Amino acid sequence: MTTPQNSTDEASRYADELIRRFEEFTSWAITNWPQKNYPLMASDFAESRREISTIIGRRLDEGESVPPPEKGGPQYTDVNPTPWP
Repeated sequence: MTTPQNSTDEASRYADELIRRFEEFTSWAITNWPQKNYPLMASDFAESRREISTIIGRRLDEGESVPPPEKGGPQYTDVNPTPWP
């Protein structure tokens, strides 16, 4: 059985590995970009960095705090924002 500390450690290792691989990928992409007269820059990956922050931040935390339906968690979690009045 996974204890809360073990799952927190696992989530932390996952987040660290995801960031490491993303940084490795962006470095490779910038170095190997074929259009030398129009080079890629680190800022070209800013939106991707924000998305990864969402994955390893809020979504990873939510996954740990909400039990699955078979363990008493909700059957459905609304992830769509409420329409603006």
